[in-house]
Order: sequence, then C-alpha cells, then structure tokens
Amino acid sequence: MGKIPARALAVMFWGMIMLQAASPARAQAEQGKQIFAEKCAPCHGSDGRGNGPTASLFNPPPSDFTAPGFWQGDVNQKITNSIENGKGVMPAVDLSSSQIKAVIDYMKHTFK
Repeated sequence: MGKIPARALAVMFWGMIMLQAASPARAQAEQGKQIFAEKCAPCHGSDGRGNGPTASLFNPPPSDFTAPGFWQGDVNQKITNSIENGKGVMPAVDLSSSQIKAVIDYMKHTFK
C-alpha cells in the first residue's frame, strides 16, 4: 500500500479542524433562524421586509430589515435595545444575550 503524501495529511487535518470550528457557528446560525421565525417573523415577515401576517396591526409598521437605512449606525445596539426594551408598539422579548447575538448574526447574514 502506498504512503499518503504529507501534504494530503495536512489538508485532511486542517479540514477536520475547520469543520469542528464551524460547528458552533452553524449551531448559532440555526438558533438565530429559529428564534427569528418564532419571535420576529410574525410581524417582520420571514423575508424581513416588515410584512409578516400581523404587520397590518401596527402603526407605524414593523421595520424593514432589507432597507439599507436600517443597517446604518450601531445596529447591534439598535437590535439589542429593541429586543430588550421593545420599540413603539413592539413589546420587549425575553431572550438571553447569546440568543440576541444569534438573532443579530442571522439577521446580518440574511437581510443585510
């Protein structure tokens, strides 16, 4: 049986390391997606445009996360404040700091 070249072993090793490192990131992304679907999408819509099934009940309407203006300024703080304290008619949402981070990461990767 032939020897495996050192380069191939190195690539396999680093590939395994990268997969292990990506696993927590994937879990956080999935958590953010699930929380958004449950807590945010009814008003903001699954597409983040502020057009969820209950959006018509709000005046002003829910924020459109796909609008470039939404992403200006300290977005992490803006989203965190809205979740923790509510905004307008939006009530506060009881999420841990790690859950809020997961939602923010999901929103950034999905709507920005």
